[in-house]
Amino acid sequence: MKDKFVQTKNVRRFRGAVEHINHRLKGVERMALVFSDPGLGKTETALHYAANNSAIMIRTKKLMSGRWLLEEIVEELGASPAWRTKELFNQAVNLLGSRPRTIILDEVDYFTSDSKVIETLRDLHDIAHCPMVFIGMGQADKKLMRYTHLYDRFVEVVKFEKLDHEDVQLMCKELSDVEFLADAVDHIAFESGGTIRKIIALIHRAEKVAAANRAKSVGAKDFK
Repeated sequence: MKDKFVQTKNVRRFRGAVEHINHRLKGVERMALVFSDPGLGKTETALHYAANNSAIMIRTKKLMSGRWLLEEIVEELGASPAWRTKELFNQAVNLLGSRPRTIILDEVDYFTSDSKVIETLRDLHDIAHCPMVFIGMGQADKKLMRYTHLYDRFVEVVKFEKLDHEDVQLMCKELSDVEFLADAVDHIAFESGGTIRKIIALIHRAEKVAAANRAKSVGAKDFK
């Protein structure tokens, strides 16, 4: 199986949302929310984007405070965090001003009940005017709606959907040198339930069958 990042519909929608908030217009919000059930590629998509663009990615933790979050942001921006909280916040603002970056926050469900973290991020967004992407689970949008002053700043709200037949077909083509016949793609699309992990596992299984049979293509019968 090839080590390749596949541009599914979810990926393209993610990129479109981030590109939309990467503008220089004063007074226009620069926040996006991406959410979905697990297994649809949100984190992998965000990691790929951060690695290839001017972005930093922070995986939030359950015990994370506003200060801890600021420290990680400053470290990701390449500096040593200031000791005093006020100086730390100003440090983050100044670093983002001198070298603008998009901040991607994964697992935001951890702080949806912590108003201090929410307010810290809102203040950083407003003062530094930096793009922010919040990534959460299936109910993240509902949890964040409680903070109207924050939710109103999301100019893009993207829900990752289960991969459809076209996405599965693309993954088979991009990730494998083996040809997947139409009924094989149908089988993977049905059995995987549209989740990436299961799609990849089924592609890998099919490749093993093809290798054992010295075949260049696989069909639905090869999964039995």
